[in-house]
Amino acid sequence: MKFSSKISLLLFAAIIVSAAFPCAALYLFFKFEERFSQYIAKNVNEFVIASDLNAQLVRYDAALWKYVASDNKYWLEEAKRVKKSLQQNLNLLTDSYRNDKEAVQTLTQVKQLQEEYFEQAEHVVPPRTKPKDEQEQIKKLTKQYNERLVPMYQKVNTLVEKKEVELSKASNEVRNELRKFLQVSMVMGAVFVPLLTLLAWFIYRTTSRPINQVTDMVSYARVDDMKSIDRMNDGLRAFVAKRNPNDEIAMLARKLSEFGLAMKEMTNELSTLIMTDEKTKLFNYRYFKSQMRSEIARAKRFREPLSLIMLDVDKFKVYNDTNGHLLGDEVLKKVARLMKEECRETDIPARFGGEEFSVLLPRTDKSEAVMIAERIRKSIEDAVFVNQEAQPGGNLTASLGVATFPNDASDEESLVSSADIALYDAKHKGRNRVVHFEDVSQATATSG
Repeated sequence: MKFSSKISLLLFAAIIVSAAFPCAALYLFFKFEERFSQYIAKNVNEFVIASDLNAQLVRYDAALWKYVASDNKYWLEEAKRVKKSLQQNLNLLTDSYRNDKEAVQTLTQVKQLQEEYFEQAEHVVPPRTKPKDEQEQIKKLTKQYNERLVPMYQKVNTLVEKKEVELSKASNEVRNELRKFLQVSMVMGAVFVPLLTLLAWFIYRTTSRPINQVTDMVSYARVDDMKSIDRMNDGLRAFVAKRNPNDEIAMLARKLSEFGLAMKEMTNELSTLIMTDEKTKLFNYRYFKSQMRSEIARAKRFREPLSLIMLDVDKFKVYNDTNGHLLGDEVLKKVARLMKEECRETDIPARFGGEEFSVLLPRTDKSEAVMIAERIRKSIEDAVFVNQEAQPGGNLTASLGVATFPNDASDEESLVSSADIALYDAKHKGRNRVVHFEDVSQATATSG
């Protein structure tokens, strides 16, 4: 599976898992709300209506009494409004209790008593013409109150008490539903939260963590530090070996490793070009100077000897003029090769300039330096060069001057100068020889 497809699938799964819990919780909440609304409509509203029946009966009876006492038609109209409300409420309760035979029977009795009471009340409260009628009306109202209203109060109270029991039962059912809702929510949370955590860990494990590993390996690599590039390449190769080769992250790591290897090769080539003489493949003058500076500092710190050989091909201009520059270049290449063969691994042979060469000899005193210089001189003398018989003396040779730090010089410039003086002395004495600066100094002191 491609990395992009894997990421998309994991994110889709994360969205599904993270959305499932609130969606399920909302569904349960809406179901609970629906049941709670049914509970309110069926029980609380019915209880309120039933409880209000007695109050409405009292208001109706009070309105009649006030009308009889004041002959104010407002109270008669108020009684009619209360009567209409009573009838509506009784009809609502009758519809609600149609499946409850006992409640329907009670409501039927209440309606019958109510109708009888209303019928008698209408005969009691017609318009009066004589004061004596008021006393008669009061007596009739009192009789109706005792005969009709009191039984109605009792029946309604029975209904209210029954409704209280049902309300308490329904309230317990609602509390049980709420408890179930909370328990289901807790179970869902206990399932979905670990599942979402596991999914997040899997996403981190398969994507974020390997990407971070590759990033860490690459971030520590520096162009100027080959060891850091080697560490990066080793780490990337080990990383790729542990993963599926077709995995995009593994492919990215492999490509980065290839870039690292190419960078290392290019850096090595560039370093070689920077410090190597193109013609002779020896170290060039720039690298030679930097190494001599470092070796002088180290020799001073550890109080060790450091020797320098300066070499010049004898009568090289004559060879160039006789044989041409192409053969002259071949001579320089061969001299360079002979020098490298006679040098040790720790020595630093370099082309100083033109036909002049130099060899830096760390931790080497006078006697050992002269011995190495002599080996170089001898190998050049014994070597066969094209048309060397045309040279003066019939052979192509070289002269070498040697100087040793700290006896012959105190710094790099004076060391080069001392070796040059020894080289010039070798030329002056007939060429094809090795001269040490100390011998030149002693000879000069003796002649002086």
